[in-house]
Amino acid sequence: MIVLPPASGDLQGTARATEPTHDEGRTMDAFTAGLLQRIEATETDLTRARETGDDFLVEVEQAELDDLRRLAAEHGVQVTATA
Repeated sequence: MIVLPPASGDLQGTARATEPTHDEGRTMDAFTAGLLQRIEATETDLTRARETGDDFLVEVEQAELDDLRRLAAEHGVQVTATA
């Protein structure tokens, strides 16, 4: 499960251009969104591999998840560990 802080302020349907940021959680660039999506998908795949007892796939998915989390940390993307 990925937890992002809620957006602050009431925009009332008004679009505002802001700089992409990883730490404030209000604006998410394509890199961050894609990375978080890949982490969530990998966590799901890891859970499925564990449930089916596929030890090899568990190792593959865990290694992928570790790499994605490392990449997130290197770029200041906060991820909540669930798997």
